[in-house]
Amino acid sequence: MLKKVLLRTFILLLYFTFIISCNKDYYSVGIEIFDQQFNDLKSKTFPIFSYQQSLDKVQTNNISSVQLGTFNDKFFGITNSGFISQLDVFSLQTFGDFNQDQEIEGSPSDVRVINEEEQLIGVYLDLPFFNNTNDTDGDGVIDLYDVDSSNPESDSDNDGISDITELRAGLNPLSSDSDNDGINDSNDDDNSTYNSESQVYEIDSVFGNRNASFDLKVYQLTYYLSTLDPNDNFESSKEYFSNDNFYQKGYYGKTLHDEKVTLSFDEIPVLFQEDDPTTEPDELTQVNYFETPRIRASLDISFFQRYIMNLEGSDKLTNQANFNNYFNGIIVKAENFSDDLFMSLDISNARIVLEYDYNFYNTNGTDDISDDIIERKKKVNTIPLGGVTYNIHEHTGFSQNIKNEIIASDDDIPSEKIYLNGTKFVSKLKLFSNDNSISSELKKFKANDILINEANIILHIDNNIHMSNYEFLPKRLYLYSHRDGEPIDDFNKDFSINYNPKAVNANKFLFGGLLQYDSNNLPTSYKFNITNHISNIVRYDSLNIDLGLTTTYNVEDTSLKNGYFANQNKIILPSSSIALPFPVALFGSNTNEINISKKLKLEIIYTEY
Repeated sequence: MLKKVLLRTFILLLYFTFIISCNKDYYSVGIEIFDQQFNDLKSKTFPIFSYQQSLDKVQTNNISSVQLGTFNDKFFGITNSGFISQLDVFSLQTFGDFNQDQEIEGSPSDVRVINEEEQLIGVYLDLPFFNNTNDTDGDGVIDLYDVDSSNPESDSDNDGISDITELRAGLNPLSSDSDNDGINDSNDDDNSTYNSESQVYEIDSVFGNRNASFDLKVYQLTYYLSTLDPNDNFESSKEYFSNDNFYQKGYYGKTLHDEKVTLSFDEIPVLFQEDDPTTEPDELTQVNYFETPRIRASLDISFFQRYIMNLEGSDKLTNQANFNNYFNGIIVKAENFSDDLFMSLDISNARIVLEYDYNFYNTNGTDDISDDIIERKKKVNTIPLGGVTYNIHEHTGFSQNIKNEIIASDDDIPSEKIYLNGTKFVSKLKLFSNDNSISSELKKFKANDILINEANIILHIDNNIHMSNYEFLPKRLYLYSHRDGEPIDDFNKDFSINYNPKAVNANKFLFGGLLQYDSNNLPTSYKFNITNHISNIVRYDSLNIDLGLTTTYNVEDTSLKNGYFANQNKIILPSSSIALPFPVALFGSNTNEINISKKLKLEIIYTEY
């Protein structure tokens, strides 16, 4: 009996195996193996309808960088950016060696506890640049300045000594005279005054004329920045927007800095604060370490002496809430630029530096008080910028052509051009039809047995507007769900990584959106591969959603921010679109006959089976 059951089971398995093997093979998108029954690849274009949108304000708090500077374009107008920030008080509990209570009460067992009488000698606002020290061949010369970044034996300063040899000898591979004593390294027996800890940096995210001068202004903020939203019963975080300009609204007090500035990209040496009397030379004249390149602006010493230093131990400095109520923050703005200059600054490492001296009871290491002295000793405390920090962006003087496109799009007329600037202009794209319906052309296409091999959107740059000025072109655009800001399927399924250390914002290169160049290395267009998204619509009846189009500073950042149109309707935006507000003009869907070849369209490459 058991043998008969097993025989029947075996026969059934053979039958189902035969039936399955007779079915056609269906391959997923991206598989490059095709059955012989497939015909040759075919191509078909479908319409895309573009609509221009203008933002009244965008949420700019809690982002990884802040922008400072100006961008002036004849067509897109002027963009001015500054920022507002609170200060983080956690490091202000003690100045000197003892807290204020200890100084007041003294100590019966420790004669060193005295009134320290702290006095500021310098106050600085530090705004570090983003930088890198990529050194592919490890020879001590960053790739930017390396004559051959793949060969450590190269000689970048042409002094007859290889870069790697100079690195190992503690010399400067970028100078034939490391210690600047007039004797070339190859003949110099003593380069001891050169500090081999010194580093050269490649500065990222500074655009325009780096030699331009401008007026840097820092003000005391007199408006309280709440971290929680009072309109939501303090149950959610409060949002701050690009037009929350409290300087213009009059919420500013003391001017803390107002001087003309020219950028320096040299590192900043920091000297030792103490000298060891048993050693030579005097450590107070020696470099302890170097700070990375930054804007360093001196602030009003008397103000911080009165507002901070003299309040050691007071309730105003004991916790963040008290401090924010007492010292609301700072406003940082720049104006009167000699030329275009726009900076993205590392806010996570920005700070105010307090340099001061104080009374120090020196026992000279003995128990005999006869040789004890009270001397002035130097020390540094820092106040990081933190809490609520957000950017202010002002957009003025943009072309009437942009305004006309916005008006037409509001009337559901597709745009001739697409104008993008993450903090001001975005675009909405509708695929196949202008009302998200299944057009007769798409319906006919869906009725066929087809496999979507590739689907691309190409957006051509309007060179008549950019006039061959490409410095400020966004290096990448971003395509997403216009309704909720979320990534589309092709983004989520793209795990490609660009391992080149020089490549920035270059991962997910299959999804694309990267700036394209011609054979003369001139930028021409941007290209997106949305094969999965189109296949889902054509083959699996997914919703044909509206797509949002904007710029992106970091394609890996999928966090979201809120924006508002002039009618106060809300839109959800990718955070990275507001991090670097440079514009681009592209051809849209309603182009004239002269530019018909550059018209926005969707190209689908497919196979019939």
